[in-house]
Amino acid sequence: MKIEPSLPQVTLSPSVENRTSQHQTGKNVSTEQATAVSLSQQSAQLKELETQLAAIPVVDRARVDNIKQAISSGQYSINTENISDQLLNSVKEMLNVAK
Repeated sequence: MKIEPSLPQVTLSPSVENRTSQHQTGKNVSTEQATAVSLSQQSAQLKELETQLAAIPVVDRARVDNIKQAISSGQYSINTENISDQLLNSVKEMLNVAK
């Protein structure tokens, strides 16, 4: 993403600046109402799932080690026909999505 330096800067109006400074100094706090936010049970479950997913490693080290060992021992075989079929399928899928 390119950031354009020629874009104009946004400035706050004086009323917004005054409101911010009044809030920070403690003036007119009684006129503002507190807003309570509560999350649904489903939202809490989603947050927990996100945490669990973040803990799962991106790379399966055991599988990588097994493949390395198979390659070094000469036991790893590559099915070129399967690879070419899957590549063609993915290209076909991309072309269909682009239409």
